[in-house]
Parts: sequence; C-alpha cells; structure tokens
Amino acid sequence: MMGRTHLALGAVAGVHLAAAAPGLGLPVAAAALLGSILPDLDTPYSKLGRRLWPLSRLVYWSFGHRGGTHSAVFLVFAAALLAVASPPVGIALGAGIATHLAADAVSYGYGQRFTFRGAGVPLFWPLSERKAGFRLLKVNGLAENLVVLPWALLWAGQAGWRLI
Repeated sequence: MMGRTHLALGAVAGVHLAAAAPGLGLPVAAAALLGSILPDLDTPYSKLGRRLWPLSRLVYWSFGHRGGTHSAVFLVFAAALLAVASPPVGIALGAGIATHLAADAVSYGYGQRFTFRGAGVPLFWPLSERKAGFRLLKVNGLAENLVVLPWALLWAGQAGWRLI
C-alpha cells in the first residue's frame, strides 16, 4: 500500500484508541499514525524512508523491503519499547504497525521495491521468511485508491468527529 493509505488506516486505529484513552488522545493518535508507516523504514522510497534516508538505506541493505520490519517480532518489540514509557501509547504504536502489516499482507506491487522480498509479509521472521498473506490489491491500484483509501478516510473522519 501507499504511505497515504497506511496513514489513513493508522488514523482509523488512532481515533478509536484515542477515544479509549482520555487525556492521552493526541499522543495515542500520533503513535498510531507513526506506527502505520514505521515498518516502511526499510525502504528509502517510503514517506518515512525519504526523511530518514541514511537509516532507511541501512535497514534496506540489511533486511530488504518487507523483511524484518514487517514481522510480528518488530511489532512486539517496538510496541513494548514504547509501552515502558506509556502503555496506552505503546499499544497505539503496535496497533498502527498491525494496520500496516495487515495492509501489506494483502497487497502486491511490481518494480525494484518488491523484487527483493515480493508480496505478503514475513510475519514469523526470523523463524521463517515465508510470506503470510495473499495478492488481493495492487499497490497504488484502483481498489486501493477508490475503495480502501476513501473508506479509511471517511471512517477515521467520522470516528474522529465524535471525539470533538
């Protein structure tokens, strides 16, 4: 999926979790948004990768795209690390990462960014590099842009409106 779709899905998780954490709404929503794009730190072509390109290139060189940062181990490690400081914020980061992994598990693409690791996500990495998921939506395709992205934006907007 494209970064904008990952962010929209993270916003859905963020507004729902923000409603459940009074007083921590903004940090919780921000953590979910960050988590929704954090796994793509493994590619210098992503929204986050372009901003942190030296780190992104190192992670890409080490794991490739849709490698270790697209696993359950990464999700648990990142969420637990942040949960030490604030459990609700750590849970929100984990939820954002989970939306990213779910979206990438059902999407596929072509080109340099996908040839190293392919479609799906290595959910059980490092125990197995076998991909979990199936090829349902083409990255930046019609279904993503005309169904998933608008649906997520409307859902996040509607849920967020109730928080005001």
